[in-house]
Amino acid sequence: MTASLYQTWPRGEPEGFRAEAAGYRVGELVFNQARFSPARFLRGPELLAGEGRDFLSLQAQLAGEERLIMTHGHVRLLAGHIYLRDWAYEFDSEASAMCLHAIIIPRHRLRAGAGMNEQTPVLSWSMADPDGRLLSLLWQELIAELGQVTLPQATILCDAFLGFLDVMLGYGPAETIHASLSAMQQYLMTRLQGDVGVEALCRHFHVSRSTVYRLFAPVGGVRQFINGARLERCYRELRGADPRHTKIADVASAWGFADASSFSHRFRNRFAVSPSEILGMALEQSEDASVSSHLASSRPLRDYADWLQQASGREA
Repeated sequence: MTASLYQTWPRGEPEGFRAEAAGYRVGELVFNQARFSPARFLRGPELLAGEGRDFLSLQAQLAGEERLIMTHGHVRLLAGHIYLRDWAYEFDSEASAMCLHAIIIPRHRLRAGAGMNEQTPVLSWSMADPDGRLLSLLWQELIAELGQVTLPQATILCDAFLGFLDVMLGYGPAETIHASLSAMQQYLMTRLQGDVGVEALCRHFHVSRSTVYRLFAPVGGVRQFINGARLERCYRELRGADPRHTKIADVASAWGFADASSFSHRFRNRFAVSPSEILGMALEQSEDASVSSHLASSRPLRDYADWLQQASGREA
């Protein structure tokens, strides 16, 4: 099923590998859900020719973790997050047992696709944040409606969803792009695992460096905002991690902190505790259970499984 996307190997005994997947389409968009055992995936240069590189995927990670090795560095995909991935680049990854929902999107359908590159191949939202939660809920509503409408109606709903996604990424119609502090902060928040900074803001919002400096002065500057947001992501990841399988240095590096000593100092200054004190602290619920509970509380998700049985194998 996935041979055109990547090579796949089970991690562990092949006899114990299990995978379940369901897919359906609306026009150019392909929706799917998947659950599978731990595996390794390799996307090499032979799979990047022609149209094989010309798409993005929106991925809601409901359980499990995937570690990508890409040309610009390491990227970790964690449960409780939504990711927009650019498939134009090679990667090698290892995944734990995972459950995810995804939408395959041709690049030309999203303006944001033009702004993704080798240094920023993955954009992300946390479902714990307002923007990620809103995107998750809208996605669920879209899925719930697709099982009850005609194909032309489904196409309109999908177009609207892609338009919303573009605006969330700061790529709405030109007249709606405002060079405000909040818009710039939102732009940066989805790109924390990439190479972002003042120059990227200037290019995207068509403003001067002095304008960016002025807008970010009340929050201490662009670099301080980015570092603070990255530290928050590190805190969340360490707070719910299993200390038997997680290294603090790996988490820090994934969020742009290459120097372990400097990271520890910044972390303690911000949270008044060390990274090692946070790592492995007990959660009221596991991350998987927490995300599942959050999603299951919505009416669309309660109907999701029934709808998939009806929708699989036909257009919408």
